[in-house]
Amino acid sequence: MSVRPDTVRARAVHDRIVDIDPSWLDFGPDDPLEAERWINDCAACGNAPTLAFADLRWQVRCGCGQCGTPGQLAAIAAVNWNKSPLSRHPAYDTVPFFGLQGLSIPKAREKLIRVRDYLEEQKRRCERRIRAREPFGHRYFQRIRAYLAWAIYAQGLLREAENALLAQAAAPAAVRVAH
Repeated sequence: MSVRPDTVRARAVHDRIVDIDPSWLDFGPDDPLEAERWINDCAACGNAPTLAFADLRWQVRCGCGQCGTPGQLAAIAAVNWNKSPLSRHPAYDTVPFFGLQGLSIPKAREKLIRVRDYLEEQKRRCERRIRAREPFGHRYFQRIRAYLAWAIYAQGLLREAENALLAQAAAPAAVRVAH
């Protein structure tokens, strides 16, 4: 099967080079598709919720009645729960996969921006291959989607940490103004 020259050029135009430290692409030995082990405890009751498949989608449900937003992948349903107000939110540097332990907020932000850019580009490449009906690794695509969801979640936790620091810094100033 031959490829038209204009098709190759179109693909080349859409590919984007992401400048990233190669060591940042080692997300560790844990599989992001093993979603059950990455679910945060319930904010309402403190218990560990469960992951269930119903109506062609995955959903996190707690025994107290709280239910997360469903997802096509179990990993997406887990991240949906984790980033919702229904779950207890951990510190950003405890999120698996990205090696954020010990990184300051600015360093963690820089790393997550680059990792997210890389993952978004990989997702676009997989989607182009799907549209072109080319063979590709389906599990690889699922893992990319899961890692991307985790990166977005980690960025949200980072924003929460940053907002908490800003609120702490503003609190003493507000007290001084009131006196």
